[in-house]
Amino acid sequence: MLLKPFRVGNTVSTQGQEGTVIRFYTVILTFNNTTVIVPNSKLSNEIIFNLSKEGKRRMDIEIKFNYGVDFEKVKNIVLTAITSFDQCLEDPPPRIGLQKFDADGYTMVINVWTKAHGFQDTRLSFQELLLKNVKAAQIKLSGMT
Repeated sequence: MLLKPFRVGNTVSTQGQEGTVIRFYTVILTFNNTTVIVPNSKLSNEIIFNLSKEGKRRMDIEIKFNYGVDFEKVKNIVLTAITSFDQCLEDPPPRIGLQKFDADGYTMVINVWTKAHGFQDTRLSFQELLLKNVKAAQIKLSGMT
């Protein structure tokens, strides 16, 4: 606790709870508006993930496609979405690659950086944009008819 692992206003994950610290070391307001009081003794002996201290976070998104879908075409659609989405940061640069191969298709992984504040809202908005762009290109996700 002497190392000051977080401050009021930081987003943290500890004791199975994720939220914003609203009082020093003890009170976390979760994203679903629940106040969680964590005793200092628990925090001093547990891992604390400070999700906002660095000011940015990486979104990791996986999308599965049938093998009939051209990877380069989808990659270009994703890159266009990234560059058009204001909340995506240019540095570090995004990464797009193949995560895994299954019998019925491949999984693309997208790593893109965004500001830590508002991460969950940004993630939802960006995924909605990705889906819209993929559907507009008439590309079907794996398992979709």
